[in-house]
Amino acid sequence: MRVDGWLAGLTCVLLATFVVACRGSGGDGAVVTIGGSTAPAHAPVASPTQPGTPVPPPDVIFSETSASQDSAILVSVVGDISGGSITFINRQYNLTQGSQSMYAFIGVGADDAAGTYPAKIDFTLKGGSKGSISQPLTVAPTRWPSDAVNVPPSLVPLLDPAVQSAETAQLGQFYGGFTPQKLWSGPWLMPVQGPVTTHFGEQRSYNGGSVSGHHSGTDLGSDLGTPVVATNSGKVVMARQLRVHGNMVVIDHGGGVYSGYAHLSSFAAAEGQAVKAGDIIGYVGNTGLSTGAHLHWEMSVGGVLVDPIKFTDGTDGF
Repeated sequence: MRVDGWLAGLTCVLLATFVVACRGSGGDGAVVTIGGSTAPAHAPVASPTQPGTPVPPPDVIFSETSASQDSAILVSVVGDISGGSITFINRQYNLTQGSQSMYAFIGVGADDAAGTYPAKIDFTLKGGSKGSISQPLTVAPTRWPSDAVNVPPSLVPLLDPAVQSAETAQLGQFYGGFTPQKLWSGPWLMPVQGPVTTHFGEQRSYNGGSVSGHHSGTDLGSDLGTPVVATNSGKVVMARQLRVHGNMVVIDHGGGVYSGYAHLSSFAAAEGQAVKAGDIIGYVGNTGLSTGAHLHWEMSVGGVLVDPIKFTDGTDGF
């Protein structure tokens, strides 16, 4: 769902009663601090630049307050603010400007321990005052499936942890970037139509070895040469051949959100190219560490890999 359209559909009653909004949040413990003064989240706080002038805190709306270890949470900050960031599990996510609010997607990764953590929103009001709001979020445990995979001798060198770590670091240079503009719009699309053959987070045993790791994306079965489309609009920041992921395209959607498309047979987009949702960016292949034609599809939020399917089916509340 598009952020701005989602916010436009909220009524004043919803904002007043939604369990994770700053105002009307009841006993959830959320507090707002502006200029060193602390108050319940629903109470205005005096501005340090204009003493005695009430400053209404912004409303903060979370798409979910409990998320599994494969999820993205959409946080929208509605109010008279000029910027800010969100800190969650020692990771910082900068707010991005939308047409009706500032927002950020925050990631809950496969290796994040289950438990309840504070999400701290630091913001700057347009008048110059700074403030913060804290809201607890729960990471729910996930029971991961496992699978046994046999790879031919020619691919065994790609299982070397050093090879895989080097490629993870290379992709991290792209996934860890941040473009302050919102480049995506409208619903998120499936890049190909086909069955899910491997789920995000699945643990694997290769050639009879121990079960370990987490699958970094979702695999979609499809015929060799099937067109692969951009899941949403953005800018192609990578289109090149990698050892493990094979031919891969990475799209920057703005606000720290990236999508990746791996094992392609060939490219249909170049680095630096702007694409729209549904544009063909490559073709299903069997390159890299792959034992059959399929698309390996990734989504990264602030450098945290999450289940890409949840961007398309509403599971995470957006």
